[in-house]
Amino acid sequence: MAEKSGFGILEVFGIGLFILVVSVIGIAADFLFDLKLDMDGLLLISVCLLMALVSAAMLFFLAKAQGWLGKGKSATPTAPAAGGTPATAQK
Repeated sequence: MAEKSGFGILEVFGIGLFILVVSVIGIAADFLFDLKLDMDGLLLISVCLLMALVSAAMLFFLAKAQGWLGKGKSATPTAPAAGGTPATAQK
């Protein structure tokens, strides 16, 4: 039996959003302090981009699973219309 975590969906969404915002601030700071061509600047850009990508993907899939974006998974699958298919009509 799986244990229930103490975090709800909104808390997880908030943490992901916080990580995304901090990553964007890190990228802006890199250009603000003109570190973009140093080894430290390249490392900062790559780490911030990686964290932004991971957290944005997590937020996207979380929102998609919750039905906040587009069509979510429906609980009841659509059944074919009564009346049969051409294969059953020939029998």
